[in-house]
Amino acid sequence: MADGEARYRDAIAAVRPDLAAAPLTIHAHSWDSDAVEAAGTIFKFPKHAEAAARLRREARLLVLIRPLVPLAVPDMRLHETPQLFSEHAAIPGSTIVTPQYEALEDPQRDAMAAALAGLYAALHAIPVEAAVAVGVEPKPEWPAADVVLPILADRLPGAIHDFARKAFAAYAALPPEDEVLGYFDGHGWNMAFDHERGVLNGVYDFADAGIGPRSREFTYSNLIAGDLTARIIGGYERPTGRLIDRRTVAVRTAVQFLAELAEPNAEIEDFRAGAIRWHDYMQARPELRI
Repeated sequence: MADGEARYRDAIAAVRPDLAAAPLTIHAHSWDSDAVEAAGTIFKFPKHAEAAARLRREARLLVLIRPLVPLAVPDMRLHETPQLFSEHAAIPGSTIVTPQYEALEDPQRDAMAAALAGLYAALHAIPVEAAVAVGVEPKPEWPAADVVLPILADRLPGAIHDFARKAFAAYAALPPEDEVLGYFDGHGWNMAFDHERGVLNGVYDFADAGIGPRSREFTYSNLIAGDLTARIIGGYERPTGRLIDRRTVAVRTAVQFLAELAEPNAEIEDFRAGAIRWHDYMQARPELRI
């Protein structure tokens, strides 16, 4: 990391000499880019050619959506030299995970859900043609059952195998939906949450935004809690007049957990726990069972 830090420091100093001596915090867990934080500014450095293309697309998308959404998103600027990287002011706050969400009071949960519902409603109102014009692409489907299930044979407890088969069968039987411009990444690791006040200040990382089924937007908050998703859907339906089928969202979430558990570099313990937790969540609710 020392060589990388020196390279990042040189690049940052070339465009922001005022930060030449600032302490750097490097977040290297992303597949696509290393995020470098310096004095309240985030710099993203793509790790490979595909990531560079995704960063350019993200910057164009943010120019389109930023004036149209009610929640703070990055005001991103691209630098081409001495290498390609981006810059934006950090949105105050930090990530939020399940135990932190569960510690919130009901009014705070409602406010968080309302903020996300407003974001999704605004995104979905943007014409798909406008998103395509800035390079947004269709969101890929999750791999099919014949790809995922054999891998899960050794990664899932035996008691969950029947649930996995049923989840993929239900997923394959989902009816066609209208497609929208979606964030498709609204989980707690992409949120700037003020834990002291219990307020969601904004969201970031739009590299995975795409054109896809409306109901898919609501799966990602299930990584935090099904309770949050239920509140988001309620807050989305009332002003938009668009009804979201809860069972469809639950089925999509199940397949998402299972498909991610089957990925070659999956964090197996975490995704296995997530798949089991989601199985238990659906089984506890007769309207969601498969």
